[in-house]
Amino acid sequence: MRVLVLRPNQEGTRTARALARRGHEAVLAPLLEILPIEGASLPASPSTYAAVIAASPHALMLLQAEDRSRLAELPAIVVGARTARAAEKAGLRIIQPVHPTASELAAALAEAVPLGPILYLAGRDRRPEIEEALRREGRSFILVEVYAAAVVPKFPPLAGTALRHREIAAVLHYSAGSAKAYVRLAEAERLLSRALAPAQLCLSAAVAEPLIDAGAKRVELAASPEESHLLALLPLSPGASRKLLRSR
Repeated sequence: MRVLVLRPNQEGTRTARALARRGHEAVLAPLLEILPIEGASLPASPSTYAAVIAASPHALMLLQAEDRSRLAELPAIVVGARTARAAEKAGLRIIQPVHPTASELAAALAEAVPLGPILYLAGRDRRPEIEEALRREGRSFILVEVYAAAVVPKFPPLAGTALRHREIAAVLHYSAGSAKAYVRLAEAERLLSRALAPAQLCLSAAVAEPLIDAGAKRVELAASPEESHLLALLPLSPGASRKLLRSR
């Protein structure tokens, strides 16, 4: 089975290896280029903040190195395991649990976040739940937009050809931003019906929204927003199944 992977190259390569172990061939199609926002920096001394919130690893990885070092030892409330690893690498102290989605972090905000001003590190294009929850709770916070996502001008050649020839059996969607880019590029290249024909496998309901709005009929959600659960939506080839069993 050929599977279209909408992730940046580094993450996509890891996913390709995981797909190969399951007996599938990955077609890599990074649709978003993640870029640091020029001039993004902390507006106050880190001692001003009671905690840091980050919903993406890019919010920490693309922060200026000097600012990252200034945040060391601050408590951090994060979304996702990759963000938690980026926070730990920056020297922050993770407040458990690590929340699987921004919505779940927002729902737990009253209990999870220490009293005092909050530093919220985010991307320019983001969901509103965390900010809405901070305002609802009357929390003082500073928002710093660290990165932006630019959509590539067209599908990578291999991906475009595979979609045109109906060679893709499933598409892996990891973010609402890349799902929107997928629909936008497919429309621009007059490929929308063929792009939506494969199974659209999504990390969460929020990721699935742009695809459903565009008319996708075969949309499936991961049991939880983790890649292992997303890949579990794909069938195992018989040979791969035997290999996995022997490796356990």
